[in-house]
Amino acid sequence: MIADALKLSVYFGEAVACGPELAADVLMRRLAERGLAASALLRGIEGFGINRRIHAERFPDLSTDLPLLAMAVDTAERIRDALPVVDHAVPRGLVTLEPARLATGADVARATFPDGPGRAAKLTVYCRAAERYREAVALLRKHNATGAIVLPGVDGCVDGRRGRARLFGANANAPMVIISVGPAELLLRSLPHLHEVLARPFVTLERIAQLKHDGELLEPPPQVPAGLDVWQTIRVYTRRTAQVNGRPLYSELTRRLRERGGAGATTILGDWGFSSDEAPHGDILGRVASHRPTYSVYIDRPSAVAEMWPVIDELTAEHGIVTSLLVPGYRERAGEVVNGRLEFDLRRWAGSSPWAASRY
Repeated sequence: MIADALKLSVYFGEAVACGPELAADVLMRRLAERGLAASALLRGIEGFGINRRIHAERFPDLSTDLPLLAMAVDTAERIRDALPVVDHAVPRGLVTLEPARLATGADVARATFPDGPGRAAKLTVYCRAAERYREAVALLRKHNATGAIVLPGVDGCVDGRRGRARLFGANANAPMVIISVGPAELLLRSLPHLHEVLARPFVTLERIAQLKHDGELLEPPPQVPAGLDVWQTIRVYTRRTAQVNGRPLYSELTRRLRERGGAGATTILGDWGFSSDEAPHGDILGRVASHRPTYSVYIDRPSAVAEMWPVIDELTAEHGIVTSLLVPGYRERAGEVVNGRLEFDLRRWAGSSPWAASRY
């Protein structure tokens, strides 16, 4: 299958409840019941949101309310049908929708990237922990992807089968999300080979702007057309050992964004990956410091992102990949207070932007 799709992202805290249950448990159970093409729940190591407080897994901000990111992808119709489930399960958090192209199974080999706002592309692969995800990363590296990161899921579905990570016991069916960025023509070279390492590949393809790579400015942040009601996502791919001012880069980024009034940020620790001219890596035996890759997401109004850009530019002066994408559908919710909307037309969205092509 190759189809126009929507990617659903839900940012919330692990302490958020839905009645007597945790919102995360209710959300992932309901998404599984909907039979979406792929879904995953990712547990963050640091972040902040509506309440402005930093939650982290380290001192002095040790928290029992770490950030969560739930992801799901399917056709636009099926994702829109699932929105009431999200609204019921998560009473406090941020929900976003992004257009993408979905390809599954043997059709992955002939998939192409849609038109979009930047000169780079983003390829997301959904698989299970038992699959050869490290070999998939090696394949992306072989074909000169700029960077890739494997994000371990704690719950989710791939190809209709739900899997959950356990503290003890096998986690073979737990979902894994591989995100890779780079020039579209190079990422495309890996697609015909994914079936060699994954039994039934599930991928989404998106166009993005890759702003920086290890300090080098590749393209400026995109200018948002006047009157376009969108949010903007900045993603920073680096590694846990990257330091700025004596702190991990991702931690300093979180602190500075919060001090400047950013809307929210989440960092997730990867299991395996690369973001520079290096072999893929994770934790290294014999090293005290964790060498695992990190994935930070900052979402805000484009005007706020423009104000924050000098901070982001400064902190990524030496390390990391920085990308940008405009988000046409968003909704903030804190109980009865709701801002934004999750209704937009894919064709009108494309037609209102300067990079529009006939497909969107």
